[in-house]
Parts: sequence; structure tokens; C-alpha cells
Amino acid sequence: MIELPVGWLLGIIGTLGGVIATLALTIWHSLNSRLTAQDKIIEGLRGDVERMSKGCGAAGCHWKHR
Repeated sequence: MIELPVGWLLGIIGTLGGVIATLALTIWHSLNSRLTAQDKIIEGLRGDVERMSKGCGAAGCHWKHR
């Protein structure tokens, strides 16, 4: 039978917890930066939709009356 000291067992559990926490933090930062970039794109598209919904200014513009 193999006997492991309690310190080793606690060290292994602590190390695994640290690795999991580091991976979770890395994934969180990656997703957060992607969401921030998507928010900027969405705001730009909203501005484009607002601008285009006013029509082009031409007399026969179909978008002006929609």
C-alpha cells in the first residue's frame, strides 16, 4: 500500500485548483475582450442603421418613407 503525506495531497489539490483558476481567468479575459469588440461593432452598425433610415436625400428615395 502506498502512503502519501497529507502535505503532498494538499499540495496536489492546491496546484490543481490553481491551474483551474488560471485557465478560467484566461478564458474569462478572452471572452470579455471578444464581447467588448462585438459591442463596438454593434454600436457602429446601429449608427449606420440610424443614418440610413433617414434616406439618402434624393427625391425618389424609397428608404425615406419606410
